[in-house]
Amino acid sequence: MILKVAGVTGWPVHHSLSPLIHNYWLKNTKITGAYTMFAVHPNEAVYAFKSLKRTTISGINITSPLKAKAFEAADKMTNDAEKLGVCNVLYKSGDMLIGHNTDMEGFLGPLIETVGPQFVLNNTAVIIGAGGAARAVLGALLSVGAPEIIMINKTDERVEKLVSQVNVPSLYALPWAQRENAIFGAGLVINATSAGMHGKAPLDINLEYMQPGGWVYDLIYTPHKTVLIKQAKKYGLNTIGGLGMLIAQARPSFKLFYGELPPIGIGVHALVKTHLKSLK
Repeated sequence: MILKVAGVTGWPVHHSLSPLIHNYWLKNTKITGAYTMFAVHPNEAVYAFKSLKRTTISGINITSPLKAKAFEAADKMTNDAEKLGVCNVLYKSGDMLIGHNTDMEGFLGPLIETVGPQFVLNNTAVIIGAGGAARAVLGALLSVGAPEIIMINKTDERVEKLVSQVNVPSLYALPWAQRENAIFGAGLVINATSAGMHGKAPLDINLEYMQPGGWVYDLIYTPHKTVLIKQAKKYGLNTIGGLGMLIAQARPSFKLFYGELPPIGIGVHALVKTHLKSLK
């Protein structure tokens, strides 16, 4: 029986919960496989990724800061990867290395399941960030027809460049100094930065003047309840944490690596929550 091997790569990568998730699914599907970690330095990433074609590894997930390097290394892109300009998945198809991105699907699944499409269609959305995650969020919101999207980022030039590249009338950037104006009256605010993650300073933003009943979606999952999520709850706002996106973006990756979708169920959510609590 052939052992199917896949993994996750980043720099650093020890914090990744992907092995916990994928190995849980492997056990439950009884697939003969393994999922592990590969620490790859950014300077060596393109060469390392290209060398996948000479191994028995079926594919890898890519985390920061290597997503652009994965895009550079791929022989061919899927439409989602092409749209975003970054890859979070590389997998083999024949003698080709295919770059893919599951972040749009991963972001959108928990959002639509929780708030419904009509809420997205009837509210202004604010995206905080200008990196790969922010690109995925933007692509997802545009795909479902969000009526107005405002982007802000600590580095104004980065977000202005991204907005000008996309060039959609319903999308515009505001300077970081005007972030309270961006938040004012917004129905949906998404943190697509690493601010608030374990070991990093929290996001310097005030949610007080969001639309009453609005939603705050923090893509960070360590800690499970971020400072931003706690602030949102203080003001009576609804919240979505990053754990749902982490699991949702992993499901299509699993299918690419091992040939079948993992089971849908709360088991993996409970497993990851228990693991996160043990880290406190």
